[in-house]
Amino acid sequence: MIRDVHHVGIAVRSLETAFALYRDALALPVVKEGEVPARGVRAALLAAGGSYLELIEPVEASSPFAKHIEERGEGLHHVALWSDDVDSQVAALRERGVPLADSQPREGFTGRLSYLAPEAFDGALLEVVQPFDFAQDRPPAVVAVPGSDGHVTRIDHVVLHLPDVQGACRRFDEWFGVPAKRTIERGPRRFAFLRPGDVIMELIGPPEPGQPGTGRVTGLAFEVKGIDALTGSLRAKGFPIGEPHPAIQGGRIVSVHAGGACGVPLAFIDFTDSPR
Repeated sequence: MIRDVHHVGIAVRSLETAFALYRDALALPVVKEGEVPARGVRAALLAAGGSYLELIEPVEASSPFAKHIEERGEGLHHVALWSDDVDSQVAALRERGVPLADSQPREGFTGRLSYLAPEAFDGALLEVVQPFDFAQDRPPAVVAVPGSDGHVTRIDHVVLHLPDVQGACRRFDEWFGVPAKRTIERGPRRFAFLRPGDVIMELIGPPEPGQPGTGRVTGLAFEVKGIDALTGSLRAKGFPIGEPHPAIQGGRIVSVHAGGACGVPLAFIDFTDSPR
């Protein structure tokens, strides 16, 4: 019942500051924006290929997102898995004894949803959502042309650091039917790659299980066309971006420092002319 990663949630201190990068500099279209009084936030949903970014600004001190920013700083907050039937999905999770923050699905900004409790994935926050239909608000696919500023075409992958990668892979498979496609060890790290749909989930952790509760959503990468033009455009706008270089997974990659991306370790990868 899991179709893909629906969105990646980002807790920000200011929507306007976040818009300067994600909406204005990267040209990700806003498909929904508004207040969510029940959560004490303003939120916006931006399209990136077949998935979305959810930017969330707390406007009340009692908001759980205000607490998140106070404790961890602004940045990546949660990963939302796209369910075709969230009520059945959550019922199945309850039957398995999965820790849930929302034991029953509720209406949220992006659709009908339930958060898993933080302990379900050692501190990394996941949500299942049966989304509203945003298709009518989506622009046609954007294709970069030579000499353009470059364009984001999709979310390529999202990174989760977890203390027990093998255990997390088992839970993703048993709870959501999303198996690991590949697992490797490199030095002091174990890597696992899951693909519930178009977006890859990259899990990183120690070879042996580590300290419980230390899981986090820690990275986000967009696929782009025209990486050199995009790098130049972002640098000219004052964003702290590095130099494109070969990526391990093929193609070329470049990163923006988290301090210039509302606390998000952000990367762009271009697979042009690469046997991906």
